[in-house]
Amino acid sequence: MTEPEPAEVPDYLRAIARAFPAVSSVVTDPEGRVLLVRSFNREPWGCPGGVIDPGESPEQAAERELAEETGLRLRAGRLLHIAWARGDGGDLLNMPGVQFYFDLGAVPLPHPPLRLQPDEIRDAAWVAPEDLPSYTGALRVSRIRAALAARAGDEVRVLSATRAEMDADAAAFTARRDRH
Repeated sequence: MTEPEPAEVPDYLRAIARAFPAVSSVVTDPEGRVLLVRSFNREPWGCPGGVIDPGESPEQAAERELAEETGLRLRAGRLLHIAWARGDGGDLLNMPGVQFYFDLGAVPLPHPPLRLQPDEIRDAAWVAPEDLPSYTGALRVSRIRAALAARAGDEVRVLSATRAEMDADAAAFTARRDRH
């Protein structure tokens, strides 16, 4: 049996779609290569990151996720862009989502050794921006490139896509990769 919601919560608040919050940590090296990780639970590569835990700020989540997934301990810098995933909120997989991309700086060469999270991260790579399409779908490529552009002085932007567009992008990347 579920507990009833408190009577003092207005009806319009109960009807508001909830969104899950997430972060991505943008890390580069002096040659401009971007650190990407490949998770066990999703196919395309992406920047280290994950869901913001209750009680932590987006910046704290970016720092924590980077440390958990790669062993790197860097401070979150400025916000580079926000990615919004449109969803109808009909179920957990169709929840809207907001993902904050933060600048976590550059690491020196030679690259420091990475300690990959064994139960979540299967691989990591330093990828030149022009090689991003070999690692991930067009939506993630556009997000990473927007983050790099903002780091170089471009404006901070909101990039939106539906959950269906994100799923189709991941499927197209997987199909393209499997053909080669």
